Amino acid sequence: MARFRLARAAGWLLMLGLCGAPAHADWLQPDPSFHEAQLDLRAALRDTAGHATEPARLDSLAMALLRLGRLDDAEKLMRRVLEISPGDDAAHAGLGKLALFRDRASEAESLLAHASPDNDGARADLFAARLRLGEYGAAAELAEGVGQAGRAPLLAELAEGGAYRVTNPREAKVQFTRLWPVPLLRVRLNGQSVLMALDTGAGDLIIDDSAARRYAVKALPSETQAVWSGSRIAVRNALVQRLEIGGIVIERVPAGILPLHRYSLEINPQSESIAGVIGINLLRRFTPTIDYVAQRLVLRPAGTVVAPAASSTRVPFEIWGENEVMVYGSIGGGRRMAMELATGLPGAAVGAPQEVFDEVGIKPGMGAGLSKGGTWMRGDDWLPVTVPTVSLGQRVRDRLPGWSGAMDHGELWSHGVRRDALLAGLFFRNLRLTLDWRARVLVLED
Repeated sequence: MARFRLARAAGWLLMLGLCGAPAHADWLQPDPSFHEAQLDLRAALRDTAGHATEPARLDSLAMALLRLGRLDDAEKLMRRVLEISPGDDAAHAGLGKLALFRDRASEAESLLAHASPDNDGARADLFAARLRLGEYGAAAELAEGVGQAGRAPLLAELAEGGAYRVTNPREAKVQFTRLWPVPLLRVRLNGQSVLMALDTGAGDLIIDDSAARRYAVKALPSETQAVWSGSRIAVRNALVQRLEIGGIVIERVPAGILPLHRYSLEINPQSESIAGVIGINLLRRFTPTIDYVAQRLVLRPAGTVVAPAASSTRVPFEIWGENEVMVYGSIGGGRRMAMELATGLPGAAVGAPQEVFDEVGIKPGMGAGLSKGGTWMRGDDWLPVTVPTVSLGQRVRDRLPGWSGAMDHGELWSHGVRRDALLAGLFFRNLRLTLDWRARVLVLED
């Protein structure tokens, strides 16, 4: 009976995979990597038909579903595989990734510890799970194996003395000094008043190299790779001894040192240079609200239950990798897409590689070559586009500015699951955006 049910389910999935997607004109096609993933899914569905009790075939089908973001279908198959073969490596790795996405870091660590040491994806997920749990010493042991050997000295430092020590947790409201193109706020860095940007698309704190010298930030003799709003950058490891935001003191804040002069000129021209960027790893220590209405940042103690208005919209999110907040929406009325929340992407509501915009028929305008951005990332130029619609849950915005090229092509599959775009601040204009970590929802209020 179980074999019959699985065979019937595989047949249904095959029909859905082959027939469920709407037909498009030839020029409105997904990029080759997405198309290849679709073909892999169809092949796995065919191979599984009539072999519903063979773990290897079920693993292949589950991984193909996972890559295309069909997480619930993939999970059902993985759990079935473990019923048949309790020690299956791929099923443990896949379920560990899903637990990580759902912010169940302890469960993820337990599952991923059973995966093969040769499984690169599982090793990277285990590294991320240990970082979320604050197990810095155990994460340091994995650093070289996940291509972050330069980060090991910082992790060893954190293992010895801890990180993100909040000494006086309370509610704080900090007015933005500027809201567009990126939220800017005044904080105290090692006792000195400085200006910083707020970007949920950054991980650890990013500190300008000249500010790091001026304010005696503790720099470590090692470099590592960091991800900032869809681009990979090289930073020097550092530890900010003391950061004060609205009277809240946070000590021992992990950071990366990077020249920010060009970024500062872009987001705060002819004014005070910014000293750094506050990322999502610090915001996770609080229940934060980015209030685009009152133009302020509200920080509440971690675990605070927020009671939003009855008319608010609640949008579920997942957490990929170390702390990347991912939501699902659509661009230009196209398919469901995974998008990373990146409030520091300047002057735009959405950013994506050009192949993603090509899929929904969005091209840079005639004058795009005269208006470029993204040069502070030291990558390719970004070209401006106009996006007809962007939807998130029940919220739909139209005629929004976007950046083509604002997310590197290599980030489309960096977690083994398709992600397509960055969702940026202009989408949330005139809204209050609260990140409820406990419920894993964005709360959007007018």
